[in-house]
Amino acid sequence: MNELTSGGALFGGSMIRWIALLPLVAALVHGVLIGLVRARISDRLVFGVSVSAVTAALVLSMVGLYDLVGVGAADRLLDSVGPWIGGGVGPRSFSAELAFQLDPLSAVFCLVVTGTAIIVYLHAIGGFTSGVFERDTAHRTFAMLDLLVGSTLVLVLADNLILFFLGWAGVGIASQLFAAFDFEDRDASRAGATTFVIGRVGDLGLLAAMLLLFDGLSRAGAPALTFRGIEAAFRLLEGQGVLWLSYGTAQAPLLLEIVGFGLVLAALTKCAQLPLHFWLPQSTTGPATAQALVQSVTTVVAGIYVLLRFAFLLESAPAALRTLILAGAATALLASLAAANQLDLRRLIAFTTSALLGFAVLGVGIGAHSTAAFLMLTHSVSKALILLVAGVVIDAQKGETDLRRMGGLGRRMPGTHWLFLIASLGLVGAFPFANFFPIEELVAFLWISGRPESGLLLAVVVVSVGVLAFAMGRAFFLVFWGNVRPGGLVESPLRDPTGWQQNSLTILAVLAFSGGFLSPAQFWQEVTAAPIDQMDTVGYFLTRVVPGAPDPELVGSERGWLAGLVGLVVILGFALSATRYARRGYRGESKHGVVRVATQWMREMFFFERAYQTILVRPVRRLSELALARGIESQLIDRMVVSGGPGLLRGAVWGVLRRIQNGRMQSYTLLGLLTVLVVVTWMVV
Repeated sequence: MNELTSGGALFGGSMIRWIALLPLVAALVHGVLIGLVRARISDRLVFGVSVSAVTAALVLSMVGLYDLVGVGAADRLLDSVGPWIGGGVGPRSFSAELAFQLDPLSAVFCLVVTGTAIIVYLHAIGGFTSGVFERDTAHRTFAMLDLLVGSTLVLVLADNLILFFLGWAGVGIASQLFAAFDFEDRDASRAGATTFVIGRVGDLGLLAAMLLLFDGLSRAGAPALTFRGIEAAFRLLEGQGVLWLSYGTAQAPLLLEIVGFGLVLAALTKCAQLPLHFWLPQSTTGPATAQALVQSVTTVVAGIYVLLRFAFLLESAPAALRTLILAGAATALLASLAAANQLDLRRLIAFTTSALLGFAVLGVGIGAHSTAAFLMLTHSVSKALILLVAGVVIDAQKGETDLRRMGGLGRRMPGTHWLFLIASLGLVGAFPFANFFPIEELVAFLWISGRPESGLLLAVVVVSVGVLAFAMGRAFFLVFWGNVRPGGLVESPLRDPTGWQQNSLTILAVLAFSGGFLSPAQFWQEVTAAPIDQMDTVGYFLTRVVPGAPDPELVGSERGWLAGLVGLVVILGFALSATRYARRGYRGESKHGVVRVATQWMREMFFFERAYQTILVRPVRRLSELALARGIESQLIDRMVVSGGPGLLRGAVWGVLRRIQNGRMQSYTLLGLLTVLVVVTWMVV
């Protein structure tokens, strides 16, 4: 592999580290000013600190990407800050440097994270300066945005497991803070608690995978913490079992399988996949700008990135890959059905995020790694656009998110109307919008995969795309078409956003339309007569570090009718939603009992969260009340520790005094004689 230090090419000196550190430094500056100094600074300075940090990170990402592009260019740029941690004795000793790496995978993700972040930042600035957002929250919002972006970049650029986990933890902390942003609201506090608990499940999975991996490599005589070292030595772990997990005479489970399951568990939590998906719909109460980053290029990207970074290892864990396939396919179908029946706009968009990430998870499971990465790139701009436009709609409706109370906004907000339509078409993969190309590639990969379940998976993807198109079309027509519902809030003065808000949305709309052409599908070579490696730029660029084919080996009529099938189901989904909702809008719940029950089950995604509440949360809470609150706290701590010795002594003294003070003269006389005897004895001695 061709490697260079960060001093080569255009990257003079140690510059890679600053891609991640600059947003973190900005977050630290904000944190010190808010928490320690408690200084009130101007909004312009707040905006300047954050925007300058992310803009510099974007420029550095572009320069680094330029150094990696081209024939004969380095496959990896390394930036070592210095020695960090080490241990062991003799041949089992190891050391890890505080180092960052920029390879094709991290470079692409750095570019999309910083690029999307700067657009969202500009949108936030426009909202604060125009008075749409509460200006009192500006400083706190940008501090947390910087923490979220910086932690994501640390994770993406980390050269070793320890730094990778620190970035992962930072992303989780920032996501939890945004989920509970309005901490005085009960629902927000509950969302923050749920995000915290589910996040710790993923943390434990990733931490267990890292510890087992390092322990196995140490036992094999090749301890390693860097991704390069792990990739070079993980074959030594093939056939090695985890003995302490074996039961009786049963064979010990394979170490690589357990590591793979830990990585899968971590990814499923961050990507809001079944059965740990429900934190995302709950956490949508935070600022729209934060949600635009959480659901596009930060929190959810972390889950896919961990799978892509460890893709070389997951190939040796077939059971873990089967789990990915099952979870991705199930989430894509069930989350799309949930989105199609939602009454809350923000929850609807959150379920579309889970469904589309299900496609990416499924792609990693079948080995279509470059397609999964490509989908994350196109999804990022479409998702950021739909969330910001939805935020504009919700702000115009004075915080109302119920689709039943919306309607007729298209006549009052024509620009927002068209932006929402572009975002919806880009999100569900209408031709030629951004998501069409990676979804079409995924369908082609499934068609040629040769798996026994390929037909079923292909049907699940196609049906899910159609249902998602129906869901987004339903939201579009309920919000912007038809008449104002009784009790609606559209009577208030409404207008399209202006200034930086409008500019940022326009940029995202252009990218949502044209982003797919960054990596044209293979069959387009027949039209352009260009070589494949020049057409599929993103796919072939990632093959330097990511295993698997850059594009399915399928051309001609088969590829054409598969692409046509994807486009057809999108058209059918939108047409069906238009037929049902364009004129009459929301028609109320069905009068048929079976349909009403089925709708409720799909809306709540088959009550997975309620099942957790019944099976796990409530019994644990009841047990904690009985054992901890009443038993340990009340009986042990309050009586023995808080009251403690003084309480016991006071009880004993009062018990004796009650017996002595009985009103009998002989008792008092005996007490006096005993007292005199004690005094005389003490004086004699």
